Amino acid sequence: MVYGSGAADAAADDRLDAVFAALAHPVRRELVQSLARADAPLTMGRAAAAHGLSPQLLNKHAAALERAGVVRRVPRGREKVLELDAAALAAAQQWIGEARAFWQQRFDALDQYIADLEDESA
Repeated sequence: MVYGSGAADAAADDRLDAVFAALAHPVRRELVQSLARADAPLTMGRAAAAHGLSPQLLNKHAAALERAGVVRRVPRGREKVLELDAAALAAAQQWIGEARAFWQQRFDALDQYIADLEDESA
């Protein structure tokens, strides 16, 4: 189901699918939340320790988020840091907003229909 004024192009749909797939895992959502709250980019080591993950497991989750465009792993000295890329999240937020508006309109129409039926029966 497409929300909005027209059909989105396939590349945008694919990117949105990737974002939602990446965020489907609770560890990845927690990681994104940590990055959003952090004052500075997190090193991979600090992120792994903060979430109780092995470096290998954190790397797996970071790679999934990176493929979706949600984070970037940037070399800094001997370590890599994770940086949040808000553009991918903004696209997901826009889709959610359009879906919310669509369904709110439908529910409002249903409420009006029910009110009209009640008025007719009174």
